[in-house]
Amino acid sequence: MRRVASRRFDFAPSRIARRFIVVTHGATLALLVALPLEPLMAASLALLVVALGLRGWRAAEDALAGVVLRSDATLTVLRPDGRAIDATLAPGSVALPHYAAVAWRVSGERGSRVESVPWDRLSAEAHRELRVLLRYATSGEDALSPASHARAWISAALSALAWPARRWR
Repeated sequence: MRRVASRRFDFAPSRIARRFIVVTHGATLALLVALPLEPLMAASLALLVVALGLRGWRAAEDALAGVVLRSDATLTVLRPDGRAIDATLAPGSVALPHYAAVAWRVSGERGSRVESVPWDRLSAEAHRELRVLLRYATSGEDALSPASHARAWISAALSALAWPARRWR
């Protein structure tokens, strides 16, 4: 029986996500002002941009409280209201140095959901562990948890090129 590595990540509110929403929607409003549009069209588009910005702000406020990620590509999503939802990792998870995106799907549902995890939602060490576990869980490895993220990262890159990862063991 193989041991499954598991780690809980509790997310904090992200200031970077809020700044991104303000800057992008403010730039879109500035572009609308600069365009030669009729006043009624410009006003309706400006209201649309403001409504979408408020929707994005509310989505950033209602972000997940955390996740429990396991090396077998399963996770438990922790909602802000205290509910826990069992799910699996979906294709589309991203692990970059200052940003991670956890794509997950509840069994029985068609669509997947994505939780954005910029570097300010976790401590530096926890963010590194999240990226390592995401890379390992999406690499297709069946062994124990990785000793380092290098092996899982290399096998994921090789599998993306349709290279047989088992050949390098």
